[in-house]
Amino acid sequence: MLNSKGEGRWRLRGYLLVGLASLLFGFNGNLARKLFDESALTPLTLVEWRMLIGGACLFVLLGVAQRGKVWPPRRSWGWLLALGLAMATVAYSYFMAISRLPVAIALVIQFSTPAWLVLGEALWRRRWPALPVLGALLLAGSGLVLVTGAWQQQFLRLDGLGLLYALFSILSFAAYLLLGRRVGRELSALSATTWGAIVAALFWLLVQPPWRIPLASLQPGLWPALAAVGVLGMALPFLCELAALRYLDAGRVGIAAMLELVAGSAIAYVWLGEALTPDQLLGGVLVILGVGLLHYEELRHQANGTLPPVELTPTGVEEGSGGQPGRGKCLRDLAVGQGQEGQEEPGSAR
Repeated sequence: MLNSKGEGRWRLRGYLLVGLASLLFGFNGNLARKLFDESALTPLTLVEWRMLIGGACLFVLLGVAQRGKVWPPRRSWGWLLALGLAMATVAYSYFMAISRLPVAIALVIQFSTPAWLVLGEALWRRRWPALPVLGALLLAGSGLVLVTGAWQQQFLRLDGLGLLYALFSILSFAAYLLLGRRVGRELSALSATTWGAIVAALFWLLVQPPWRIPLASLQPGLWPALAAVGVLGMALPFLCELAALRYLDAGRVGIAAMLELVAGSAIAYVWLGEALTPDQLLGGVLVILGVGLLHYEELRHQANGTLPPVELTPTGVEEGSGGQPGRGKCLRDLAVGQGQEGQEEPGSAR
C-alpha cells in the first residue's frame, strides 16, 4: 500500500503536470497573437491546424508507443467522442464569446468553471468543501480578475449572445475536465489525448472544410510556427493536463489551470515586450498562492497521515483500491494501459 508520503508525491506530480501544461498553453496564446499580427491567419484556421497537426503527431507517437496497435476498446468510443467534442467546443465557445465580449470578461467566466465543479461536488457529496479549497478558489479567482483587468470593464452593456457563449464555455470546460478523468479510468493519457484530438480535428473540419481553408495559411514560412502550435500548443499541454487528471480531481486541476493566464502574461512581458501593471503582478501572485494553498492542504494531510488514497488508472493505483497499486502492477509510463484481470495488453489502450 502506498504511504502518505508516496501519495503526496503522486499529487505533486499532478500539479507539476498542470503547471507545465499552463506554461505551454500560455506560450501558445502568445504565439497565436504574434501570428495574427504578422500573417493573414484567422483564429478559426489556426485552431483547425492546431488540432490537425497535434492530433497527427499524437497518433504517430501512440503507434510507436503501442507498437502499431492504436485502436481503443469499443466500450470507450462514446466517452472519447464526448471528450473530443468537449475539447473542440471549449475553443469554439471561447472564440465566439470573445467576438462579442471583452476578452477579460470571457476569460473570467470560462475560468470560473472550477468554482462550479467544487460547488457541484459539494452538493453531490452533501458536505462543504475543505476550507483550503475555498481559500484557493478565492485567491486564484481574485488573481484572475486582476490579471485580466476584468474589474475595469463595463458590465451593464454586455452582449446577451456573447454571455450565452461564455456560459457554454463553462459547460465545455467542465465537461472536458470530468470526461478526461472518466476516460482515464480505461485508457492511457496518450491514448485519450490522441483520440480526443482526432475527434476535435474532425469537428473543426466540419466547421471549416479543407477546401475552405485559406491558401495563405499554407505558405512555407508559416510551417514552423504551425508545427509549434500543433506540438507545443496542443499535443503536449493537453497530454499533460489529461495525465494530471489521474492524480488530481477535476476541480483542483481547474484551479491550477488558472496558472495559464499568469504564464501567458509573463511570456508576453519577456517575449512581446508587453508591460505588466501592478494589478496584474498582484493578480499573478494571488493565483500562485491559491494553487500553493491547494498543495499545502495535501502536505498537511500527508503530515497527519490522513491523505486520501490516490486514484491512478489504468497504469497505476486503481480507483477504489485503497491506495494499492493495481493488481500488483507498478506505475510505468502514460502510454501503455493495463489489461483486464491484471493481464497486460500492449495491443489495447487499457
